[in-house]
Amino acid sequence: MIGIIGAMDSETQGLKNLICDKKTKIISGIEFVWGKLNGKDVVCAKCNPGKVNSALCAQAMILEFSPEVIINSGVAGSLTKELGIYDVAIAKDCVQHDFDTSPLGSPVGMIDGLDKIYFECDSHAVETLKKVCKNEKYMLGTIASGDVFVSGDEAKSRITKNFNAIACEMEGASIAHVCYVNDVKFGILRVISDGGDEVDFGTFVKETSKKSIEIMSRFIELY
Repeated sequence: MIGIIGAMDSETQGLKNLICDKKTKIISGIEFVWGKLNGKDVVCAKCNPGKVNSALCAQAMILEFSPEVIINSGVAGSLTKELGIYDVAIAKDCVQHDFDTSPLGSPVGMIDGLDKIYFECDSHAVETLKKVCKNEKYMLGTIASGDVFVSGDEAKSRITKNFNAIACEMEGASIAHVCYVNDVKFGILRVISDGGDEVDFGTFVKETSKKSIEIMSRFIELY
């Protein structure tokens, strides 16, 4: 089974609508929709924004549905001039940019107990995402997650300086964290909706979310 997690209705409802023979279940306040999509068993959920929400969703999905792989899909802000609006960011790995226990002697981003900064994405998931994006302008790199909507040059500069990330959002690395400790494969696909600018985000989020859904449908068919 393939699991898909997005943070907003715009990132998930289109996929839920495509699922055949669908069933639904509420777990920990989250609606999970599962059935067949492009001939594959899939489960899809909207987690709501933020790292705790997305981690809760990922853990519930793993315990209830035992997916082979979980993909976090949706939109993100660009951290590089190489990615503009409607372009695609595919994670080779991801990091929690706001996790900081450096006063205790750890590097910024180091997750206590795991001694990891970067969570590497599953190679097969990455290669499949690259294949379905062959006609898109995409970039492979580090995606950074944090419990803040990144806006402004100062925040963007801090994240790129610390982690050399290409895009930022609020869920991917926390989902990866949960998948890692549960030995579940994961990947992240994000369509750029803004350049770290709140004004841009509201303008383009619907169309970029729609594009992420179209890409995920092709991914499910090919994976």
